[in-house]
Amino acid sequence: MSSLSIEDLTSSKDFNTNKIINSTLDISKNSILLLNHKSLKKLNKLISESLEHKLKAIITTKDCSISDEKIIKVNNYDQVYRDFLEKICPNFENKTFYGITGTNGKTTTGFYLNQLIISKSLFIGTTEADVFKKITNEAHLTTPKLFNIIKFLGLKENSDINDIVLEVSSHALDQERIKNLKFKVSGFTNLSQDHFDYHKTIENYFDSKLKLFSNDISEKLVYIESEWGNKVNSLTNISSFSIGMNKTNNLYIKNINFAKEKYNINFEIEGRDYDITVPLSGPKSHLNYLLALSMAYFSEKYDLESLLEASISLKNPKGRYEIIKYKNNNEIIIDFAHTPESITQVINSVKNKYSKVIVILGAGGGRDKEKRPLMGNATNLADKIIVTNDNPRHEDEQEIAKDILKGIELNKDTTLILNRKEAIIEGINNLEKDSVLLILGKGHESIQEFKDTSIEFSDQNIVNEHIKENL
Repeated sequence: MSSLSIEDLTSSKDFNTNKIINSTLDISKNSILLLNHKSLKKLNKLISESLEHKLKAIITTKDCSISDEKIIKVNNYDQVYRDFLEKICPNFENKTFYGITGTNGKTTTGFYLNQLIISKSLFIGTTEADVFKKITNEAHLTTPKLFNIIKFLGLKENSDINDIVLEVSSHALDQERIKNLKFKVSGFTNLSQDHFDYHKTIENYFDSKLKLFSNDISEKLVYIESEWGNKVNSLTNISSFSIGMNKTNNLYIKNINFAKEKYNINFEIEGRDYDITVPLSGPKSHLNYLLALSMAYFSEKYDLESLLEASISLKNPKGRYEIIKYKNNNEIIIDFAHTPESITQVINSVKNKYSKVIVILGAGGGRDKEKRPLMGNATNLADKIIVTNDNPRHEDEQEIAKDILKGIELNKDTTLILNRKEAIIEGINNLEKDSVLLILGKGHESIQEFKDTSIEFSDQNIVNEHIKENL
């Protein structure tokens, strides 16, 4: 039985919030480990392993069956956990959190919103893989645990961050990674097939997304009008703001024109007309932008005129419809598209602009196998298809490729080149005048994952190196 108490820990002269941790991977001398788990068996195992290290204390629930002088068992673990978060980052509850969920467009929406917000802000999402290396040894997740978010905000250099934009994945919602966090405004982009390896059905997938919009997590909802967006709105009772091409929407899109990588958008809010030209790229980026704009506006922290002024100089995220100019009026577009819907959208966005469309595509190993033939089927819109590796992980590369090929028509011009670098070079070499090469699936990623290793790999670097060598 422990003679220690939480008061003993926090009132001691050597108490240091940097030593408060929430993962066994981060244990060091004198660590104070906050630990809970849905599985009591797993919890006991983790605690037993942790006691082998020279930590100062373990704070856990009364359910834990292990006794030791370093273990402090509490009845109200959630409240104790929250009290420690407050010590790590005082007044974190006074900061404004924005959450974005949906199948496609989360990163782009979050990236835009982070730029529109006038005060110092932080964007946490798929493209920000390195941001938490300073405070944890845990693997990067699209949506980190609340503990890691608060610990990062508690760093001295981040004390002036007031607004936090967070991509919220269905996995994070299902696993309660952001439990105890309250969002001022949460946005819903769209829903289509993805992550069925985890959720099994579209209904389960939707139900996980829906959790973000419960009263105890979000104050307000902003959504793009669609079948799934309307369903989210109908199943929640929080304040909502809709975007769409019907006059009934809070933001009524009246007209959209796209030319020279800029969108001219005419829309109406609260009876007033607005017209703006924004430097965006990508088939749905105007909707991502309007979602970001509406979330900032609906937070009631920023006036619309200031947000529109900030819109003029927006930048696009790396690996999201990233255009690289090439000779003979050719373009190479690198995009993260890895769902049937997003692949279709990207190909359709270029199909009428170029004489030839070449697509390079792979699929991640250990992920939703059911969508692979559907991804292959989406590429039938292209003139030439090169099937390659994405991140095969622990799966057989050939089997992943076979799954994709099942969806591709037999009469299509299709090539299988598993080496992604060779596939990209082959794609570039096949460009004719007024052609486009779409390199899909990895976007911003800088590594490629194989069974027992990861290698440095960037689609952008491969393209730029090949272009430089062939000037």
